[in-house]
Amino acid sequence: MSNSEQPREADQTLYQRDKTAKEPKVSADIETTPKPKPKPKPKPKPKPKPKLRKAFVAKKLVKITDKPQEYRARHIRVSTLESANIFRQALIDFQKELASEPIEDPDKPFHDQAKVENYFIRIAKKYSTCSTKALGGDLDWVCKGMNIQPAATFGGMEMKKEEIVTSELIDVITQSEKYSIPEPIKTKLGYHIILSCENRDRVEKEKIITQPKPQSAPTGTNIPT
Repeated sequence: MSNSEQPREADQTLYQRDKTAKEPKVSADIETTPKPKPKPKPKPKPKPKPKLRKAFVAKKLVKITDKPQEYRARHIRVSTLESANIFRQALIDFQKELASEPIEDPDKPFHDQAKVENYFIRIAKKYSTCSTKALGGDLDWVCKGMNIQPAATFGGMEMKKEEIVTSELIDVITQSEKYSIPEPIKTKLGYHIILSCENRDRVEKEKIITQPKPQSAPTGTNIPT
C-alpha cells in the first residue's frame, strides 16, 4: 500500500455493518394517534332580509259631538243594476291591487285613497248619466236634513235644473265608511255607486247682509253725506 492511499475497511465488514444496522423505531403513540382533521370553515351567515316598515294606520276615534256632521262624497249614476255592479267591481278590484303592493311608504294608505278617488273620477266622467259627471261625480258636502231641491248651480258650476241628491243617497253616504264601495243604491233617478271621502262638523254658511247705500243729499243743501 502506498502512502497516498487511504486505509479502507474490508468489504465484508461494510456488508456486515449494513446488515446489523438497526432502523429507528417509530413510537407506538405516533402510529396509533390519528391526525387531527382540519376544522371546517364556518359558513357565512345569511344576510338578514330588510324589514319593511309597517304603514301608519290611524286609529278610529269615536267623535262625541252634538254638532251635525257633513260628508264629502262622489257618485256614479247609471240606468241599470248590471252596469252599476260592473263599475263597483272594477273599483273593488283596483283597491285589492293597491292593497297587495308592498308597504314601503308609511303614508301609503293615504296615497292609495287618493288613487281610488282619482280612478272613481275617471269612471264618473266617462260613464255617469248625472250632470255631475263634469265634476267627476262630486256631490260636494251633504248632510242629513239638507235642502235637496233642484238648483241651477252645484259645486260652483252651472247645471241643468235637475234633482241630483235624494234622501236615500244621503242616508247611505252618512252611514258608509270612508273609501268603501257599498252595494249600488236604487233611487227614482237610477242606480248609484257611492264613494264617501271625508267628514267634518257641519259648517253653517253665514248669510251675507248687504248694507244699504247711503242716499245722497239733495243738491244745494249743506247736509253731509
